[in-house]
Amino acid sequence: MTTKTLDRTRPPAAGHRRPPGFISRWRARRAEREQWAAHHRLAQGITAEFREACTALRLCQYVSVAAGITVRTPRVGAVHGGPPITLTVELMAGQEPADFISKENGPRLAHSLGGHGLRVEPMPGRWVRLVVLNHDPLRDGFALPALTVASGSEPVILGRTEDGITLGHAIADASHIAVQGQNGSGKSAFTYALLSQLAAADDVLVCGSDITGLVLGPAWYDTPHAVHQMTNLDDLEEHANFLEELVLVMEARLGEIPPRQDKITPRPDCPTLLVVLEEFPGLLRAADARPKPKRGEGTPMGDRIRSCVLRLLSEGRKAAIRVLMLAQRFEATAVGGGYARDQFALRLSFRVPADSLEMLHGTDARALGPEHANAAPGIAYLSGLGRDCERIRVPYLGEYGEYVDRVQAYARRAER
Repeated sequence: MTTKTLDRTRPPAAGHRRPPGFISRWRARRAEREQWAAHHRLAQGITAEFREACTALRLCQYVSVAAGITVRTPRVGAVHGGPPITLTVELMAGQEPADFISKENGPRLAHSLGGHGLRVEPMPGRWVRLVVLNHDPLRDGFALPALTVASGSEPVILGRTEDGITLGHAIADASHIAVQGQNGSGKSAFTYALLSQLAAADDVLVCGSDITGLVLGPAWYDTPHAVHQMTNLDDLEEHANFLEELVLVMEARLGEIPPRQDKITPRPDCPTLLVVLEEFPGLLRAADARPKPKRGEGTPMGDRIRSCVLRLLSEGRKAAIRVLMLAQRFEATAVGGGYARDQFALRLSFRVPADSLEMLHGTDARALGPEHANAAPGIAYLSGLGRDCERIRVPYLGEYGEYVDRVQAYARRAER
């Protein structure tokens, strides 16, 4: 008996037809094989680039073997071509997820993989997922939703990080806030967004000194906050007296701390005092320019203001007092001294020169200065909240009129 082998490379003989749909199924399987092969080649290329970058950045281990020194890099698991490109990586002994996105390694590793930045997502065990970001995640802004908090213990939105996390901060937390930035960098817009979220909180009182008369003042008309806000630069004595009154309030609160407690718990009849100091260096310059009293006839106005603010910064935490200071540059002489500057636990820097960034965030931030000196409005570096210095984009409320409308819409009315 002779067995005839079917030659599938030849067209079928006359009278023999392929089953319906054979060609389409064959083409589909061929396309699937080609697609798998292309994905395999792409995955191999990404893996090779990742291993070479890890070797160059010393995200590897050098192992001594009989033949010499061999380099061991993190093992790569699944690779997806994206977009965005993602790859799962097994951490080696002693490695942490943050090693891949540190200031030294993150940008270089991302550029080696053809992206702008990296995001690390923890996975079970010692595995992490690396997501290659195709463009600057902070390039596109995001609008502040129409929301307010009912209490100072609820977090307000500060901004969004490069890895897509929205940061919040409760004003009742024991942190003074420092904000610096050049004109037009987004410093005032951030303040509008922050204060508008607090307008309806019944245990927060927005007070302070504003020589511009924009952050405080008209926006807060006919609210309980207005009588505690100084906006008149013509009478600096009012600003100095107001700050001295705040110190007296602080002293009274410290004397009323209940037994077995070490701080005041904010409530509607004893609210958190958010002391806003808009363009504080300008207030000091104006006060220092006033004629100084003769010896024995009083304290210079500038010294009075510095002394009050320093006491609020150093002693106000236990008395439910928080200071929000805004300046174009946080050099020590401009904000009341280096000791005063050190009291700010939460710090934001919009577009500033490198030396200004270093003044507020420490020497490690100086390397970030050249790039940040040309940052777009709304981009800031934030340090605090248990996080290292990192870039964020603050929420955009809108034009100044929107700030006024939201405060007027949500703030409680003053008692007649």
